Amino acid sequence: MLELTMKGYRTLGVVLKPEVVIEVEPVEQPDTCLCCGASRLHSKGRYERQVRHLDLCGRPTHLRIRCRRFACCACRRSFVQPLPGIRPGRHSSEPLREYVYQQHHDGICAATLAHRRELGQATIGRIYAQFTERKAKERLSLDCPTVLGIDEHSLHRRQRFATTFCDLKNRRVFDITPGKSDADLQWFLRGLRGRERVRVVCIDLSSSYRALIQRWFPRAMIVADRFHVVRVVMRHLLGIARLVYPQLAWKLSWLNLLRTRGNRLTPEQRHRLQEVFRQQPALAPIYELKERLCALLCLRQHRTHVALHPQQRHHRRLPS
Repeated sequence: MLELTMKGYRTLGVVLKPEVVIEVEPVEQPDTCLCCGASRLHSKGRYERQVRHLDLCGRPTHLRIRCRRFACCACRRSFVQPLPGIRPGRHSSEPLREYVYQQHHDGICAATLAHRRELGQATIGRIYAQFTERKAKERLSLDCPTVLGIDEHSLHRRQRFATTFCDLKNRRVFDITPGKSDADLQWFLRGLRGRERVRVVCIDLSSSYRALIQRWFPRAMIVADRFHVVRVVMRHLLGIARLVYPQLAWKLSWLNLLRTRGNRLTPEQRHRLQEVFRQQPALAPIYELKERLCALLCLRQHRTHVALHPQQRHHRRLPS
């Protein structure tokens, strides 16, 4: 049952009927006053506090906490013993509130959540707003990642574009801000912490972000995104294939076969592709070159070994 409670509590007993009630008490007791910091405390007695917790096998579960109220002998003030994982004035534990927030964030509507958890829709809304504000404050305290990815995307008619900043090292979205021009993004970039520590910025092949990166990330190296590079290579080679065989523009099935990577072709598609090469042998070397270039561009890690003169090996370190 220890896994059902939270860190900082010991389990005293479990009541299973009519609902699951887990009786616990805090492991640690306060040794100093929360008001003045004095060490002389006096117990003013025990009391019980009951809060909602995560369900046990689909059954509603409550934590019945046996805690104390203390009085300080120095400042004569009394205070309630702090409880780990339960905020003052809350009737539910933080694991339950975080679970409700995550379920609502994943798309489950407030009415369904309220029915499942036997809570009010207003309570669901308050929990979601509280956790959203908390996570926004945590985001403001984060530094800009050292390997940054920047790309724009369209949203809707009233807000045409937004810019996404990604932490490519940890493979997650760092932040999203409306707009894509320098005038739209300067207020966001000016308040971004750790801009001087950014080492790599990955963008597409357009020149819209180059001046912006050189201004706000002066120490960063600009790297082209592999996805856009592969797309440019594919478009260029398919253009050469249309010049070699002009009727290719009307044969969409052949174009789809030439666009598809070789490792994604089904046995039937491979047989059809060989038939295309038999009818038009000039398309075979173009497809082979496309496969070799795409395989090279899709390498995630590539180490280059350079052969140096023996006298130069002590003066230059090889890149890893």
